[in-house]
Amino acid sequence: MKQSYLVLIALVILIAGIAVYQYTLPPTLHGSVIDPPKPMPDFTLSSMNSHTHLSDFKGKVTVIFFGYTNCKDICPATMAKMSTAFDQLGSKAADVRLIFISVDYKRDTPQTTGAYASKFRPNFVGLTGSQAEIDTVTRDYGIYYKLDNPDANGNYEVEHTADVMVLDRQGRLEMTWSPDQQPDEIAADLSVLIKK
Repeated sequence: MKQSYLVLIALVILIAGIAVYQYTLPPTLHGSVIDPPKPMPDFTLSSMNSHTHLSDFKGKVTVIFFGYTNCKDICPATMAKMSTAFDQLGSKAADVRLIFISVDYKRDTPQTTGAYASKFRPNFVGLTGSQAEIDTVTRDYGIYYKLDNPDANGNYEVEHTADVMVLDRQGRLEMTWSPDQQPDEIAADLSVLIKK
């Protein structure tokens, strides 16, 4: 009797230990974590209303995606995934901001870029700038882009890195997501980052 009582106590302690261990494990993240997070320089780009600074978003988790408004595939697909992920966050989405930065400085104006971003979610911010401004920001974030030579009608394609950048509340680069990241994974990662 005494032996079975000791076995029962040992079993309860073991189960409690496993539960505590599972509870204290760091959450699984789906994106590529930058460890330690990289402080990012402030930038100023043009928005629909005036100029917007990265530092305006300090205190929020900030998601940054570089693209262009004439993109037919990866840009709208990524922006739609972001919108779905924000929907999944519910009220927690108030702690996150998304900035869409157009690298197509020749065609995209602050108005077209802002309208494009807000089409996916009203509080998504669209920014653009001069070639020099875009060159500086893309260099800081390790983003490749290239405007191809225009055809006879003046049309051209834009090549660009499609990764999404995630900054913590202090404005440090903490994570990147690949273009194939799914909305539920994005929402799960954001839920973790919001709590930090």
